[in-house]
Amino acid sequence: MTSTAPPAFVLDASVALAAFFEDEQDDYSVGVWHSMIGTQVWVPALWHLELANILSLALRRGRITAAALDDAWGRLERVQMRVVPVAPDVALWTRLACDWGLTSYDACYLDTALRQRLPLATKDRVLGEAARRVGVPLYLKPPNVT
Repeated sequence: MTSTAPPAFVLDASVALAAFFEDEQDDYSVGVWHSMIGTQVWVPALWHLELANILSLALRRGRITAAALDDAWGRLERVQMRVVPVAPDVALWTRLACDWGLTSYDACYLDTALRQRLPLATKDRVLGEAARRVGVPLYLKPPNVT
């Protein structure tokens, strides 16, 4: 079977988190997760910190167990993501966020995809719309980003 998926993409935290929270899983997130085998997955340097924040909040609120948290990090380590350093110009994130109508975190994901010339995997509707406006394709073309 031949895959039509690109050989690399930038992964937004929204897709990765759907792999760990059953109530957020959908065909798109599962498809992206399965496509990571044999595909280069790129993330901006803030990605791990953003995921750590979301997962620690989930643990404190009882949404996941400590064992599930360990499992999540274990699964992510096996993917061996390539980390793109974040530009040191913090004013850049403010400008891009304002220009694109995004949070500074999401502007970082979109800028990473632009700079790496890669599609973006996201479930975030606003980020997906901004990606389309600036010419960044969406990875595996999600039917509706939320």
